[in-house]
Amino acid sequence: MKITEATALIRTPLIEWARPQSWCDLGSGSGTFTVALAQLLAPGSTIYAVDLDRRTLEGIPDQHDGVEIRKIVGDLQSSSLRLPPVDGILMANTLHFIQEQQALLRRLVSVADCFLIVEYERPRPNRWGPYPVGFERLRQLFSEAGVERVERLATRPSLFGGTMYSALAGRFRR
Repeated sequence: MKITEATALIRTPLIEWARPQSWCDLGSGSGTFTVALAQLLAPGSTIYAVDLDRRTLEGIPDQHDGVEIRKIVGDLQSSSLRLPPVDGILMANTLHFIQEQQALLRRLVSVADCFLIVEYERPRPNRWGPYPVGFERLRQLFSEAGVERVERLATRPSLFGGTMYSALAGRFRR
């Protein structure tokens, strides 16, 4: 996916992009969505890019468009992972790899009020998405974690078949 496509998926008027903020990108991988988020955030913002693979993180720039990108090597499924308090959390193509999705979301709601999610609308597991999170499942997961507001933002065809969607969850302006 190109950065412009990733940016289009997560852009929403429900987030106040004009003020500097801090965000975590959990499961940042090669940084496509990290850079997309940096393009939306105001200069002076900070993104914590978190991934298990140190070498992948090294390929992400240290800053983009005046947004500082700090890299953290860590396992999202480990209870020992400590994240700083942030304005928002981005998880793009991440939740479908997490077996204990509910436990992770319960921990994350103590760190942030706003969540940008990108996932696949797929009901059955496969080796690239062993724990699928269709939009209705996402709503259920957040509801069980105490977050009632979940809105679908955009959809697009997936290169791997089916549909990819983005959603915003949490407390955000309307």
